[in-house]
Amino acid sequence: MPTEQKKKTIAEFEKQAKEAKGLVLTGFKGLKTVEFNEMRLKLRPLQSEYHVVKNSLTRIALKNAGMEALANALEGPSAVVIERGDPLAAIKTVFEFAKTHENVKIQGGFFEGKVLNAAELKAIASLPSREVLLAKLLGTLQAPMVNLVSVLQAPMRDLVGVLDQIAKKTP
Repeated sequence: MPTEQKKKTIAEFEKQAKEAKGLVLTGFKGLKTVEFNEMRLKLRPLQSEYHVVKNSLTRIALKNAGMEALANALEGPSAVVIERGDPLAAIKTVFEFAKTHENVKIQGGFFEGKVLNAAELKAIASLPSREVLLAKLLGTLQAPMVNLVSVLQAPMRDLVGVLDQIAKKTP
């Protein structure tokens, strides 16, 4: 029978999981406290948190939150990134950190209402940032208008060029 403290922990994590914009489960075997703090400092400006969790309690909380497939991804010493701000930026930060710290293993995650495995999260992390995608979209939308203006200006530009050449030839 779970103690009152464990029930409280399960309920609290279940609430956080439901409210979060995204979750990333990581394994951290062999990660030092200094490295944990480094990861937390990188995630804090993104309104994300990095917590060590107890697998048995986390499994129960994730199942209660409707993320049973994510609960099955928990293996060994685990920590979870709770994303409250921009989940894409937090996922990218976790993968960048994992590149330089081989002890961090991505186990799975929750993004946009779907439970994802590590490979799917890696594909999401490789996407350009929101600002870059918006800039590309804007460029794509502007291109036809810019080309139309250029085509409409061409006769006038050509006429000015011809008149300039005539002016240079006449003494």
